[in-house]
Order: sequence, then structure tokens, then C-alpha cells
Amino acid sequence: MMLLLYFNTVLLYTVDTQRLEDDMAIINWAAGKRSVVILLWLGMKMSTTCVVYFLFKHWALLRPKKLIFGLLDYIFALTYLVYQIIFFIIPVMILIYYKLPPISSFAILAEQVRLSMKTHAFVRENIPRAVQFKLHQDNDEKDPRPYPCFANYLYFLFAPTLVYRDVYPRTFCIRWNYVAWNFLQFLTCIFTSCIAFHRFVVDIFQHVGHKPFTPVDFVLTLSGAMAVGSLAMFLVFYGFLHCWLNAFAELLCFGDRVFYQDWWNCTSFSKYYRTWNSVVYDWLYSYIYKDFYQVLGRSSAMVIVFLVSAIVHEYILALTFRFLYPVLFILFSSFGVLVVFLTRRRTSSGWNVFLWMSLFMGWGFLIMLYSMEWYARANNCPSYVHPYLDYIVPRSWSCSVFKIHSYQRIIDS
Repeated sequence: MMLLLYFNTVLLYTVDTQRLEDDMAIINWAAGKRSVVILLWLGMKMSTTCVVYFLFKHWALLRPKKLIFGLLDYIFALTYLVYQIIFFIIPVMILIYYKLPPISSFAILAEQVRLSMKTHAFVRENIPRAVQFKLHQDNDEKDPRPYPCFANYLYFLFAPTLVYRDVYPRTFCIRWNYVAWNFLQFLTCIFTSCIAFHRFVVDIFQHVGHKPFTPVDFVLTLSGAMAVGSLAMFLVFYGFLHCWLNAFAELLCFGDRVFYQDWWNCTSFSKYYRTWNSVVYDWLYSYIYKDFYQVLGRSSAMVIVFLVSAIVHEYILALTFRFLYPVLFILFSSFGVLVVFLTRRRTSSGWNVFLWMSLFMGWGFLIMLYSMEWYARANNCPSYVHPYLDYIVPRSWSCSVFKIHSYQRIIDS
């Protein structure tokens, strides 16, 4: 199917060279301002590398001396909280100030969330170590310090995992051909996604706001969005969770490579959430679910995990597109939770079909609704609300309703 898509695209660009120039211009714009992206990434990386480690190190060293024993813990907790808030605010301010385009914004926001999750994992895993450390007593013979060495922390920041450990399983050598092959496949996935979005998103949704959008159009558009959504789902899974993570794991001789499991065979959504992205699931289970489970119980902890995941996903999308359209949040925090209870303990293959159809429908709705809102704003659909409310009030609704009503009046007349 990919080869047929490539062949069709080559023929299209051969016949219409202007189309090739226009599509390349869109890609160049969407991933533009790369110098700002690189500098901002370096700033976030250096901040996480130096500030977090040395802040934790000094707290861990001062704590056993009991200088201001109880107050010191509160000072560290407050400083850590302030750092996390600043770490989110400053990159977002820079992102908005320089008006970074969508792909560049998404890259910065995803890296921001990743580094924040790694920071929390490092602090959360090593706090018990610092608390249990006693001066002038026998501690861990392998590492008698109340904090891990900097080399372990630095390796963790680059390793394809979000759960901190002092030591990970390691391989003995780097297979450079394997690294090159995975990076090549990753680039191919990006190229395929660009083709798919140009052919099935730009061409379909670029006229939103310029012509009537009837219920028949809605059904036809949804069916097309489901096709490109399912393709996007496979490309995200294979391109990132398989190719990208395996390439970096090989470069770093990282041995624990369970980045996903056989989610395609799942008959329940609870198992699907555990196996689709094991890297993020392990972090959510270790640092969100387990902590809240001890306080609130199983069901409440699970709902909090869903809410945290939905909020983070919507945070990235809202700042990437510059509008808040909480489709993903609503689907994930409502339907996503409901189907967990609906498909619990289901084992028949029919529920596997239900899972696949739900995924196709979900990705289709996301592609369609976010694309409609993006092009409604790009095509200058009028806003009827206060400028501050315009960020959260969908223009595609008012614009499409206006067009439908105008179209209906023409038919009636």
C-alpha cells in the first residue's frame, strides 16, 4: 500500500510540478525556525542536566547534617515545584513569542514533557535513598552516597526509558547497520505521513469556511479521515515506538527494549493501554498510579491516570495549534475510561474487532475535527466572541453553521 501511494505521488508531482513546490513550501513552513528550536532544546536540556541534579545533590548532602532538618525538606520541595513550573512557562513563552509553526512547536512541547517526566522520575526514585541515608553508619557498600553519580543521571536523560534506575541491562556492542536501518525507516515514516496529510488532509479540509458543510459532507469526510487516521496510528507506532526508540537503544547499548507489546491482539482496552506504549505506561504506573493507589484506591487511581494523560496530550495539541479544542481530552477521559470497564475480562475475537474499529473511529474524529478547526481559523472564519474567548470557542462550529444556514436559504428561495 505504501509503494502504491509513493508511485501515485510521484506521478502526481511529475505531472504537476507546481504542486510539488507548494507541498514542499508547506513542509518547510511547518518545520520552520529551526535555529530557535535547537537553541530552546539546548536550553531545556542543560537546565534538566545541571539544575535538577545539583539541586538534588545539595539537598541530599545537607539533609543528614540536620542543620534545619524539617525546614530543609520543605525548601527543597518548594524549589523543585517552582523549577517545574518555570520549566513549563519559559519555553511556552518563547514558543509563542517567536510564533513557532506546528511541527516545531510539537517537537519542543513533546521534549518539554519528556524531560519533565524524567526529572520527576529521578527525584521520585532517589528521595527514599536520601531520606534513609545516615551519617557515620553503614550504608550501601556499592554507593555510600545519598545521591546517584552524575554519569548514571546523564545516561538516564538520553536512554529510551522514563523510569530511573542506577543501572540498566546493557548490550556489548553497537550494530551501526541496525541503527542506520531504523533511522532510515523513521525518516520514511515521516515522508509517508507528509504525503498522507497533503493528499488526505490539506486537499479535503483547506476549503472549510469557504463552502457549505452539510451532514453528507460530514459523513464522507469522516470516512476519509478514518483512513488517514488509521495510517497515522500505524506510522506513529512503527516510526516512533519501534524505529526511533530502537535506534537510540542501540546507540546507547540499552538492553531493556520492551517499548511495546502485542497490543494488536488485545480484546480489552485495559490491556491495550498497558501494551500500546510501555515506556509511558511504566512511568504512569510507577509514579502516578502506585502513589494514588495507596491513598485513594484502585478505581480513583486509574481515573487520575487517565486525567493526567488526557491533560498532557491536550496541553501539547492546544499549544501546537494555538487553540483549545478538547476533543482528545473528552474522548480519552470519557469514552476511553468507559471502554475499560466495558471490555474488562473480554476474551473473544469479536472484542478485538471492536477495539480496532474504536481506534479507527477515534483517530478519524481527531483528524477531522482538529483539521476543520485549523482551516476554519486559517481561512479567517469570523469570530463572534471576545479575543480571549476566541482561543477556546471553536470557529469551525459557527462558521459551518453559518454556511449551512446560508446554503439552506438559497435552496428555499
